[in-house]
Amino acid sequence: MQVINRDQRGLALISVLFLLTLVGALLGAYTIITHTELALVRSSKNSQSGFNAAEAGLNLRAENIREIFDGYDLPEGNSPESVADCDAGDNGSGDFRCRSYSLADGQTAVTFVKEEPGNPIARVIPPGELYEGLAAQEYRYTVTSVGRNRSANNEAILDLTFMSRKIPLFQFAIFFHEDLEFFNGAIMAVSGPVHTNGDLYLSPQSGGRTDYSGQVSTAGTIYRGLKSTSSCSGYSGTARVSSTANTSSPTYVDLPGCTSNRTTVTNLSAWNNRLQKGVRAITVPTPDDMNSFSDGEYWTLADLRLALRLNGAGLPNTANAPTGVEVINVDGSTDLNSTTKLHDSLCTGLISQGAANYSVGVRGPETSEKLRLYREYQHSPSTNDFQRTLEVDMRGLMNCLHRFPEIMGGRALSDETEGGLVFHLTVDGPNHDASQNNYSVRIRNAAQLSATISGAPAIKGLTVVSDQGLVVWGDYNSSNWKPAALLADTLWLLSNSWTDADSLVTDTYSRDGTATTVQAAVVSGIRRTGDANGAAGQDHGTDSNGGGAINVFRFNEWFRTGSGIPDFTYVGSIVSLGPPRRSQSTWGPFTYYSAPNRVWSFETQFNDASKLPPMTPVAVYLKQELFVRNYTAME
Repeated sequence: MQVINRDQRGLALISVLFLLTLVGALLGAYTIITHTELALVRSSKNSQSGFNAAEAGLNLRAENIREIFDGYDLPEGNSPESVADCDAGDNGSGDFRCRSYSLADGQTAVTFVKEEPGNPIARVIPPGELYEGLAAQEYRYTVTSVGRNRSANNEAILDLTFMSRKIPLFQFAIFFHEDLEFFNGAIMAVSGPVHTNGDLYLSPQSGGRTDYSGQVSTAGTIYRGLKSTSSCSGYSGTARVSSTANTSSPTYVDLPGCTSNRTTVTNLSAWNNRLQKGVRAITVPTPDDMNSFSDGEYWTLADLRLALRLNGAGLPNTANAPTGVEVINVDGSTDLNSTTKLHDSLCTGLISQGAANYSVGVRGPETSEKLRLYREYQHSPSTNDFQRTLEVDMRGLMNCLHRFPEIMGGRALSDETEGGLVFHLTVDGPNHDASQNNYSVRIRNAAQLSATISGAPAIKGLTVVSDQGLVVWGDYNSSNWKPAALLADTLWLLSNSWTDADSLVTDTYSRDGTATTVQAAVVSGIRRTGDANGAAGQDHGTDSNGGGAINVFRFNEWFRTGSGIPDFTYVGSIVSLGPPRRSQSTWGPFTYYSAPNRVWSFETQFNDASKLPPMTPVAVYLKQELFVRNYTAME
């Protein structure tokens, strides 16, 4: 029989009670910790959920602002000071006002936008960034978004600061809104920035080379090879891009060769961000902005609007002018007084019409002097047998405008309202909007952009715009340089030796071209190779080739003098915003011309904003600068 001491039993009881107390305490602590953890989880979940709601609101509002910029506009309005103003009904106005978004799980996001003071800021884009070295107008904005739960309590506040930069397109050596192709035969040096919103095809002809000393960027893919055919046969030349920003002493790095078939270039590390692919496309104006008889800025803000008026049969309508060329008001009506002055006996020029000589005139199938553009004639001989042309003697016209300033609404040649003079020239006839017509505007006697009258003021600059094909006959702005631009549906060059008798010479070898110089920025439509951008336009054959960058000027002559090749000297900036709208001809077959020696260079004076042509078109792109969670505003 076991005997237990009473003291031992008491000790055991105390131990049991102690253990029970300890277990209870542990259970209590566990319960407290569990509740705390659950509360923290709920708080963390709510915080993350609030963050997500605020971020969703931020994205929605930022997209709304981006659409405004994509529409080639700027946001406007008044901003609230804080989200408290939104709650109090003081919402601000316009694009900056308070705006709420209903989200999942009963959450909402309250947003507003603030414009940074001092907009816009003029700056040069820093080295290492996309489009480095270009002058830009920079606009800064901050979007605030407050994420709220179903009880309308704030759970997160986020701020997104971003900038919109406006870049003059003529600060690019070459800018294409669509696919960009290079297939030069000789050595070609591209000394300024190059960008395309499409794909980039680098395929110099065998023995040729293309040197890019400026930054090269594409929103799409970089290819070595042609677009029209996959074979590299005959197009295995060298393409190289400088890996340093020093354009005066570039460090060229060769791209992979094109030895058999077209290949993609993927590894760009060797070029130190001087060669970039897959960048975001930037917003540009559309060719519609050049339309005549429209609300486009080039039409409405032009200092001079001239139209060759045609009747229903396509012949000049001479009811208001002996040439059919009229001065047009912004609403499309004829300015009869100015039209009369334009044909005054004091406004003589090089264009003969009957017994008189004018500074403007008309050429067509029925006139003794007529123009045939052989690329168009090859494509559509019935439509483009001969062009219906508005002819302009540029220096004669400037003499006339100096004598009769009322033609430009009283403005002098030295007017700087739009940074210089803007002339809009068009042909107004039954085929004005046809996808293939024979309408064109031809400029001659423009080697110097000035009047010849003693005492006439110098122009600040000149931009010539046409929604039809534009033909430059002879040197343009080659003497006494002025900021100049040519904007047209297509662009043609006739050399200094051209005569209209060559329009009757179907033997290509007998239409000799001679050395010619053009100094102007250009905007022109370029035919899409294969009628499409991207892969859909590839491999449709040589004759599907649209011509690429080197054929922005369409040639009409045989540039050969014995064994020599005359120079076509071009200094400017080449821009294409899409395909032509009045011409469907392809570059090939190549039976109508031989190319001059292209001595081309970027006009570095355009890097100075004060020397850009009047109404230079601009590109717009957005850049995020700062994304932060605003804890202070939550307190």
